[in-house]
Amino acid sequence: MRDQSEFYDRETLYEQVWSEPVYKVAQRYGISNVAIAKVCRKLHIPVPGVGYWNKVASGQKLDKEPLPVYEDCPKVRRVYSSPEVLESKEVEHLVPEAFALEEQLVQQEALPERKIVCNPNIKLTNQYVLNTAVKLKESKKRLKTYYGYGRCNSSDDNAFDVSVGPDNISRALAILQTLCDEFEKRNYSISPKPKDPGKENYTYGNPRREANPIYVKVLDVYISFRITETSKRYVIKDSKSSYDRYSYEPTGRLGFEIITKPYRNHARNTWHDGKNIRIEDQLNDIIINMIRVATSKKESDAWFAVKREEQRLEDEKRREKQRLQQVNKSRIEKLVHETERMVKLNQVRVYVETISAEGKRRLGHDYQGSDFSKWVEWANSFLVENDVSAWELPRFELSEFG
Repeated sequence: MRDQSEFYDRETLYEQVWSEPVYKVAQRYGISNVAIAKVCRKLHIPVPGVGYWNKVASGQKLDKEPLPVYEDCPKVRRVYSSPEVLESKEVEHLVPEAFALEEQLVQQEALPERKIVCNPNIKLTNQYVLNTAVKLKESKKRLKTYYGYGRCNSSDDNAFDVSVGPDNISRALAILQTLCDEFEKRNYSISPKPKDPGKENYTYGNPRREANPIYVKVLDVYISFRITETSKRYVIKDSKSSYDRYSYEPTGRLGFEIITKPYRNHARNTWHDGKNIRIEDQLNDIIINMIRVATSKKESDAWFAVKREEQRLEDEKRREKQRLQQVNKSRIEKLVHETERMVKLNQVRVYVETISAEGKRRLGHDYQGSDFSKWVEWANSFLVENDVSAWELPRFELSEFG
């Protein structure tokens, strides 16, 4: 039975978020992960940290953070922005085997030996990381504080998508190389995404460049990502101009984003440096969510395949309905045409009989061999040739329309 209470119960929500991942709790209330997290903050409810459920899945026994006393706890009204999900309802996946494999791989990521440690002085060996380093150094030479948000960019078909300040180039490269090494350990290949032969790969005669050219192939799914750094904007006052000019300065806070975002997605896509945690400390979580993105992509593709098949069947039904309507229209037209033909034939027959009698009365003995008798003979032969007994019987099945 659905919980129809008007307000969130603090103790109940606390038990829920420490019993299963937040995204599942959010499903119960019919809201997003972000929304349920905001509710927890308003009610001063602590939530498990990054990697908590992976450690639990690997068999570790962890204590949950106690619920603090909150005397002036406000009442937070529940928002029914979408249908609630029953607690007993199981999600039916179109590719259950992919989700089963995901669960196994996520549990493996929680193992102590899988813990990723990023060495800031790591040697750059991956070719795409080396290409990225070259492009960033070239961009550094052309760096403008008022252009490109004051960041260096690696725009090239054989380099990773990176946009960071000059002081964070080495750090971004170390993260990339560490990830590439970890991808290799997990048999996740790194390469440009193969060109789709069904799509146009040229723009105005020039090869089209991929926005995020280098992909990691996780569970047969191509996943793109990028590393960026936020910038702060400053106004430059110019007494000679009535317009303000701006200068940008990188903040030093890196962000990591998984660009591949399937329609039916249950994975996290962005990470940022925080007060107590940096991108380097979240690499395991990044790989975990790449696995989830791969699963989501398979589920999304399967869902779209089902929708395409449903659409195909709907189109077939629509075309068949149109065909039957056209066939029926042709039947009606043919019926009307043949009816009009018979009416006209009967009218001709009545006319021939009437005029023949009148002609015989007028001509008397001169009827035989007269021009009128020849016409009567011709008219009767016409009636015989076009008599209904010589007509083709109507057909229900029509091979042609019209």
